[in-house]
Amino acid sequence: MSNTTLFYVSMLICIPMLAVAVWGWRRWWRDDTATTMGRFLKNSSIPIAANIFGKVLDLGFAAVTLRALGPEASGAWSFVALITSMYLVTIVNWGLNDLAVREAAVNPDAAQHVFGVGVTMRWLMALVVVPLTLLGMWVLRDTMPPLSWGTQIALAILLVHLWPAGTAAAVSASFQAAQRMEVPALVVMITSLLRTMVGIALVLWLPTSDTRIVAMGSVALGATILNAGLLWWFQRRLLFRAGPQWDWPLMRRMWVSAVPLLLNSLLLTVFFRFDAIILRSVAGDTVLGLYDAAYKVVSLTQIIPPYVVGALFPLLAHRAVHDRATLDPLLARAIGVLQLVAWVGVVVVTVLADDLIWVLGGTAYLPDAATALRVLIWYLPLSYTTGVVQYALIAIARQQAITWAFLVGTIVNIGGNLLLIPVYGALAAAAMTIATEVALLAALWPTLRREGIGVPLPRIAVTGLIALVAVALALGGEMVGIPRLLALSIVVLGMGATTWRLGYVDAAITDTLSRIGTGFFFRIRK
Repeated sequence: MSNTTLFYVSMLICIPMLAVAVWGWRRWWRDDTATTMGRFLKNSSIPIAANIFGKVLDLGFAAVTLRALGPEASGAWSFVALITSMYLVTIVNWGLNDLAVREAAVNPDAAQHVFGVGVTMRWLMALVVVPLTLLGMWVLRDTMPPLSWGTQIALAILLVHLWPAGTAAAVSASFQAAQRMEVPALVVMITSLLRTMVGIALVLWLPTSDTRIVAMGSVALGATILNAGLLWWFQRRLLFRAGPQWDWPLMRRMWVSAVPLLLNSLLLTVFFRFDAIILRSVAGDTVLGLYDAAYKVVSLTQIIPPYVVGALFPLLAHRAVHDRATLDPLLARAIGVLQLVAWVGVVVVTVLADDLIWVLGGTAYLPDAATALRVLIWYLPLSYTTGVVQYALIAIARQQAITWAFLVGTIVNIGGNLLLIPVYGALAAAAMTIATEVALLAALWPTLRREGIGVPLPRIAVTGLIALVAVALALGGEMVGIPRLLALSIVVLGMGATTWRLGYVDAAITDTLSRIGTGFFFRIRK
């Protein structure tokens, strides 16, 4: 039995397991008796688990497509996917997600109207963005490597997906504001499963790279439409019935108010992935394909923060208005947990980089993709910290400071990449990602100090030293004959025990986890 067949069988087994998980959840969870910390953990852990499930499927899909396409065609596909799924989707959403969550968390009665207006605004933005994108690609056609016919068709298909993507984002914001994030999590699992099964079948069946790229774009569009449709149906059943609404005064106010959030999102996208555009322009699709293989591994590390912060943000917004004194302790707890997760991820990926790239793409992507991955992963701890801090500033209506910080980070990133990529290639892009995180935190620091928001830099530094020692011990253990996975397991456990002993894991979180575990087994037994 081939690996692909085993993967398909595993996906089929996931269907009844998913049904059992939903049944167990409905039997166990009681929203009316949940504590604030319990609700926070629910709204972060379940979407994280669902996204991990989706990312595992994505990795399986990537393991097939990277081999089927090869580095060059993979780089071309990643370019059009990057343009549409990051830049254009960000523009269409216009920062409205965070604004809608903040408005609905403070005033739940306004959630229905905010949703209706938000959907209309996203659809209008898509009508503007699509023709401008096509015009820009035509104007710049002689300044960049040409796109193959399959890549051009895939780009057109992905432009169409902006409408259902904007709709899904609006509905997800409604569930986030209502602290019901388990619903979008369920939808993500369903659509990811179907998208992966159909996508792998088409990629293996079609004969050429161009036809495979067209199929990947078509599957992405179908999955987005399904995602938006299911979310809308659940919203009508569980929250409220609402459709697109026209309220020009509110739309104008939201467009203006969300501009800093849009700029933040765009600048964040620029200084995280603009290196891909520079790489393609300077070094071509093959180098971009190698770098993108490393980034597929790194993307797994971004599963946790959006959902932790998404669950945390309504609490931050509420406390910023009604109980400011409790804002900083809540923020410190979130940063502490994310730091431990980040540094463990750094150790694991640094030690296993070659193995991860080999599993994902095969020998065609070694050693360059693994080398880039070993450098790139060290951006993670600062990224987790700044991600939480940004939403704390949004909660206290200081998002303008984030815009300034992102502008500084973007200048550092673009300038460094333009200077270094022609000499060092993908390795320079990975190193500049770390430098950009440093610049971002440095730019935010004066506002954080002025607003009394603490960032535990000594704790981050100490945990970083522990991680360096852990990497050295794991590699040293392998050199003296200890199996790599055994050495890695020992140092990770030692790292966790050390940070726990130093008091870096908040007691309130461990107590809540203990109560949740006890309650789970008690209710299931009943």
